[in-house]
Amino acid sequence: MYQLYWHPNASSLAPMAVLEELGVEFDLHQVNYDGGETRTPEYQSLQPLGLIPALKFEDGSSMFESAAIVLFLCDRHRQPELAPSLEDPERPRYVQWLFFMADTIYPSYNRYYRSERYTANPEGVPGVKEQARSNILAHWQVIEDSLQRNGPWLLGDRFSSCDIYLQMLTTWHESPRDLLESFPAIHQLARGVVARDGCRRAIQRHNFDTGIESAAAS
Repeated sequence: MYQLYWHPNASSLAPMAVLEELGVEFDLHQVNYDGGETRTPEYQSLQPLGLIPALKFEDGSSMFESAAIVLFLCDRHRQPELAPSLEDPERPRYVQWLFFMADTIYPSYNRYYRSERYTANPEGVPGVKEQARSNILAHWQVIEDSLQRNGPWLLGDRFSSCDIYLQMLTTWHESPRDLLESFPAIHQLARGVVARDGCRRAIQRHNFDTGIESAAAS
């Protein structure tokens, strides 16, 4: 059985949603972030930087990085199929989008919300934040353009865990509603993810503002 270390409003959403969608057994450990649990030796043996999430296995070993956890789980548990197999022609595109989101969009949000960590000069903080804002919109435009051509999912007609990861990232926008209103194909994809039972259970635990309802009502 897996044990997922998680916290509301954290990137544990995608791994939790994948676990729910796969229907595998898992336990949840809500990390006491404000109480300093992430700074303890016990937690840092799971995640050396004290970040969330971490996934612990039955034998006591563990792994971290949300996209890596998603990829591992989908490759280990093939039914339902949430990731193309290694032999599948769609595998390159799946890996491409998962890594684009984890290595490009995710870090841009870090620079936006934690700008002070990305410059040694306090006067440079506003510039880091503004550039991150611009980069974020450019990155989302890349995905929007692809969905407009080949949607409704990142793999065309085929739902995958990439779509789960994408929906998580939309909730990190300063106003998820504004993001979804600006990118209609992303909005459609996010609505499809939120409508799935397993994903919805994970979203409800994390208490993320999806922006779906408010964007639809405007």
